[in-house]
Amino acid sequence: MRSAAAVFLLSFGLYLWSLPPALAPYRDTGEMSVASRTLGVAHPTSYPLYVQLGHVAQSLPLGNRAFRLSLLSALCGALALTLLFVLCRRRWGPAAGVSAVLLLGLNATFWSVVQVQEMYSLWVLCAVALMGEAWSLAEGYGERRWLSFCLLSGVALSNRLDLVLWAPGLLWICLGGPGLSGKASFWAGAAFLLFPAAMVLLGSNLPVALLIAGTALWLAPQPARRWSWAGRSALAAGLGLAVYLYLPVRSLSVPYLDWNHPATLGNLMDSILRTRYGGTLDLLSRNYAKGELFGVNLRFYGLHLWENFSLAGLAAVLAGSWRCLQRDPRRWLGMAAAWWWSGPVFLFLANMPPNPHALAIVDPHYLLSETVLVLWAAEGAGALPRPALSWAACLLLAAVPLWQGRVSRMDRRGHFFSYDFAKNVLRCVPPGGTVVAKKDVQLYALWHYQVVQGWRPDAHVVAQGLAGTLWYQADQRRRSPGLSLGPLRDAADWRRFISLNGAVAATMDCEVPPEVAAAGRARGLLTAWADGPAAPAGEEGLWSLMARRGRYDYDEAPDFFTSDLVGSCSQALYQQGRQLFREGASEAAERAFLQAWAWQWRFPDPPGFLGFIAYGRGDFQRARGFYSLAARINEETLRLTEVYHSLPDLKAGVRRAAAETYTQLGVILERLKDPAAAESSYRRSIALLPTAQAHYDLAVLYWARDPVRAEAELLEALRLEPGHAEAGRYLAVLRSRRR
Repeated sequence: MRSAAAVFLLSFGLYLWSLPPALAPYRDTGEMSVASRTLGVAHPTSYPLYVQLGHVAQSLPLGNRAFRLSLLSALCGALALTLLFVLCRRRWGPAAGVSAVLLLGLNATFWSVVQVQEMYSLWVLCAVALMGEAWSLAEGYGERRWLSFCLLSGVALSNRLDLVLWAPGLLWICLGGPGLSGKASFWAGAAFLLFPAAMVLLGSNLPVALLIAGTALWLAPQPARRWSWAGRSALAAGLGLAVYLYLPVRSLSVPYLDWNHPATLGNLMDSILRTRYGGTLDLLSRNYAKGELFGVNLRFYGLHLWENFSLAGLAAVLAGSWRCLQRDPRRWLGMAAAWWWSGPVFLFLANMPPNPHALAIVDPHYLLSETVLVLWAAEGAGALPRPALSWAACLLLAAVPLWQGRVSRMDRRGHFFSYDFAKNVLRCVPPGGTVVAKKDVQLYALWHYQVVQGWRPDAHVVAQGLAGTLWYQADQRRRSPGLSLGPLRDAADWRRFISLNGAVAATMDCEVPPEVAAAGRARGLLTAWADGPAAPAGEEGLWSLMARRGRYDYDEAPDFFTSDLVGSCSQALYQQGRQLFREGASEAAERAFLQAWAWQWRFPDPPGFLGFIAYGRGDFQRARGFYSLAARINEETLRLTEVYHSLPDLKAGVRRAAAETYTQLGVILERLKDPAAAESSYRRSIALLPTAQAHYDLAVLYWARDPVRAEAELLEALRLEPGHAEAGRYLAVLRSRRR
């Protein structure tokens, strides 16, 4: 008992020490805070257990409300580690328990989720508790314990429904027969191959439900009373799942946040099953063929395991898995099925591209499968022939993350990025104005600080992606009767919205049609239209009022979501620089471009514009340097679009920007009397994207020394763009010389 208490206090103390003081910039943290505070309905699957526990946590007088939710996450994380320690120590000794705690507790992903206002650490706690109950049932089946397991399963699923991926394996551990009999082989074939294949072919989650129901009925302890036993089991599980009744009850009471309005049965089932998300992790995956990205996702999963387990931890996993197979095949098969479904099968179905944003979305979902590996690693550490070797393994498992600098990397005590972003954005919104945001972190941060903290109640915060949905429009009509909402997709939608709502602004993460964006003005972190802009001096002066605590460096930020906030600031300052340049303040514009570039070094637009300014001043050497850097950044970005399996439109946009940069660089190289380098630059531009301008510039380069090639380039320019006036004029001049 004392050792378990020590594990809890040490782990909770470590997590408490590293917690961010305010809202963490992580996926849905702001939304979870708003839903918890207002007892609202969050996005599907709505997480009713977490929302209610979060409401209780936010009622405690400990720091600000975001910090209270972080405390809940840290508490659940520490409890999960304590329970893990107790389970492993009882079976394989104290060193095994400590090994499990070190492997999971210092895991960078687990550490990150115990710091944020999300439901993931509660998810892991529920998973460990269910595994412990399954092991107890395997040691000796009892009706009461079984019904308790069913009840706990229902409650756990009301936090995160994807825990159902463990269900087939847990049922086998609870009810399966001893050894690897023919019965076990049959079930393994169904669980590992047949039903996953059926899910892929049918594009439905129904096969996993059939596997769960079929496994339970097939393995019923008393076959003669199978159906009565199944009825009692379903009733117990249903009592746990009754937590989901919170959704229609609260929806009927018109809460502040009523996502999808699950007051009707159809909407309730849509919310629980995520049917409007296609049953997938993210709609982005639907842009790719089934299984197209499985190989690359497995590779990143392997890299994740290598970083968080190290060679020592993975060796312990293999040793423990082998020992489990030899000594307890029933438990091994169930655990293997749990790992298979929550690891490789999940990754196959998720089918997410390997870009930083998608990887950040997938990252916490590794934890279910990794929990299985941690249990095997603990068994492997406990199987070492001498206690001294087991404790040495513990020291090694602790030393690796310390050597990697994980403690300093996970220190979020001074992390105010989300707080400062929301404060700065709301400073830029005119009185009574409307601000549109799109990305989760940016949007939900504004939700949290307006609704939970009470900032700027006069402002209207609009979610671009939700503006066209009926439930969101109904929510906004109750809160802001004067606000006119509709879809925000194309230019006509945006113009209608701006004309109806007066002072409108948008954050940098919004997808605004170029022609609409061009009509706006830079206003700090926003683009503003209609009544939004102030005098130019006032707009530039907004930057002096903004707080920016922490290191603003896109590449050095501790996580993707912080990088994204830094990127938003960089893009906004770049936009401010463009406006200053248009208004004749070129020196102020240059300072803005340099600062924007310093925040996000791989952002090619600032060096490109700096090159343009230098070119206008006749400083061709300086212009060459800036354009060369912009070209290199564009080339690297283009390479990354292939690595990330980016969508065709994004690749085309990057390719177009790179081609334009090379064309501009070629013009500068001509001015510097370097025709060979200029030709190479034009050729690279054409290789990236054939344009009339690049061919025309090549024709000018060849004009005096090779008229035949000049004519060929002019003809190609006119083929690509028949209305290119300069190409037509020069072609006529060239042909007139031959007469």
